[in-house]
Amino acid sequence: MSLAELSADDADEVAVHRHIPFTRIAGIMLALVTVTGLATGLVMAKRNYDHREALTSCNHAIEQSDIVRIEWDKALKQAEPYAKLQDKDVQDPKSLELLGKIMQYQPSVSTENCDPSLTADRLDRTRAETEKANSQLRIQTRNLHDTVDTVKASQEQQRIDNAQNVLSQTIENADRLYKESENKVRDDNTRARLSEQITRARLMMRDHQDLDVYNRTIQDLNEVMQIVRDSMTAVKNEEISDAGRSDESTQPGSDSQSSNRQPAPSSEDLSPSVTHGNSTWDVPGQSVTPSFPDRLG
Repeated sequence: MSLAELSADDADEVAVHRHIPFTRIAGIMLALVTVTGLATGLVMAKRNYDHREALTSCNHAIEQSDIVRIEWDKALKQAEPYAKLQDKDVQDPKSLELLGKIMQYQPSVSTENCDPSLTADRLDRTRAETEKANSQLRIQTRNLHDTVDTVKASQEQQRIDNAQNVLSQTIENADRLYKESENKVRDDNTRARLSEQITRARLMMRDHQDLDVYNRTIQDLNEVMQIVRDSMTAVKNEEISDAGRSDESTQPGSDSQSSNRQPAPSSEDLSPSVTHGNSTWDVPGQSVTPSFPDRLG
């Protein structure tokens, strides 16, 4: 074989090996396009999913904001009567001061909204700000409820203290009335009831009862005291009435009237006497037997 022939054969073989496989390349390109498309689709799907989640979370935060605001307004309304109390109405005036400060809290008002046209990042930012404001308002609402409870307890304790003082003073008045009413009542049973009520009231003071018990004890004690007073008044009125009748019987006017009356004459003072059947007249200084002359004229 000549060199020229060998060279020609080698050239044909090289040409055959250098042929480009377009079919394979097309398949690869198609696979790449498909993978790229799938990746792009996945990215878009993920982005849409994130946007929907952000929009839902944002709307939920806005809804919670409305609920939290309603709860705050309700707590404010419940606290208003206690905010009108004065220092003398509670045992701890500082609780009133704290209540006033909490009620002055102004919740932040967000101007953001959950517009679907906003990006997921913007929606997430709005949600985060709204949730933060909701959390702060919830804390203030809880603090307001707790402070109102503290003021209520302080007011209740002050009422108990006042009731104790009133009961103590009432017991002193009842003791004084019990001593003053001795031998001055119509029925001693009323004083016995008063003594029993005083003993019971002292037991209530020692046992530190609640407000209702104190008020009921004060009322019962006052009622028994009034019964004793009424009995004393009745006895006093009777004494005044008896004294009035005694004075009338010894008044000078009655003596003058009796002195002006003529006493009834006795039978000895009467000149003429009348006897039923026969009537005779007695003339003073004359004998009953008539005198006749000794001789006829």
